[in-house]
Amino acid sequence: MRVSMKLRPLLYFLVAWTAVAQTGTRPRPVKTWVDPDHSEPAGMHYRTFKSRLAGNEVSYLIHLPPDYETNTSRRYPVMYWLHGYSANPRAASMFVNPLDDAIRSGKAPSMIVVAVNGVAASYYRDSVDGKWPVESMIVKELIPHVDQTYRTIAKRETRAVEGFSMGGYGAAHLGFKYPDLFGLVTIGSGALSDSEGLGPQHKSENGGKSVMSLAPKAYFEQNDLATVIRRNADAIRGRTLVRMTVGGDDGLLPNNQALHELLTQLKIEHEYEVIPGVGHDSGRIYGILGDRKYALYLRAFK
Repeated sequence: MRVSMKLRPLLYFLVAWTAVAQTGTRPRPVKTWVDPDHSEPAGMHYRTFKSRLAGNEVSYLIHLPPDYETNTSRRYPVMYWLHGYSANPRAASMFVNPLDDAIRSGKAPSMIVVAVNGVAASYYRDSVDGKWPVESMIVKELIPHVDQTYRTIAKRETRAVEGFSMGGYGAAHLGFKYPDLFGLVTIGSGALSDSEGLGPQHKSENGGKSVMSLAPKAYFEQNDLATVIRRNADAIRGRTLVRMTVGGDDGLLPNNQALHELLTQLKIEHEYEVIPGVGHDSGRIYGILGDRKYALYLRAFK
């Protein structure tokens, strides 16, 4: 399985370039369950919880809405934000930083945001060898921990997942694989090239096949994105709100277009927006969307 654990060179480049475009430096990946940097970005709190599956503490960042400490009888919807490849949960700052003002002005619903630790390169799946059960940790432990620790509205209709690049793939993977957990899925420039049937695969030493196609059959059937969507289409259709955004100059556009076409074919209602003149750049996309990025949350959480 050595080859199957590799990611395509184009994806390395795209994600690294995104970080440079946004910050002027390459991202500092978190490759362990606990981020050694305990600092707290503006509006966010550093927390850990004990994970049996990881056999360790697992860190995450959380944003609590402006009235959380004063309105102690209120419960809130939750959005799980997934970072990109070779990045870390602090990338959620680009969503969280303007959120409080948007909540106060009524442009965004009052909600909790959990920035998940995807240990740099997990694609938010359990690893084939079982050593990094990231998906299971999120679904079986992190979500229950958040619901037990904070005043959430613990229902699928008020639980969302959003991400960019690898995180966009993760949002699609978790949201469509677990439609009874998530009622809203937001896919930003999804790094979808590891899935069969979602557009052209990039050339590599494996002959252009997707990494997922080289996995054991049982793992493929449980995790290939197109396969998961087809299998769960009836549970998604009419129940899950879906939004996709991607830059018009993004090298991942063909695969995002293919996912849009698959959802259309399966009659799964969704929003799909191609933003002209933008590459693989989450900062620019969020900036161009402005307050529109909250519209689906207002619709879902009102």
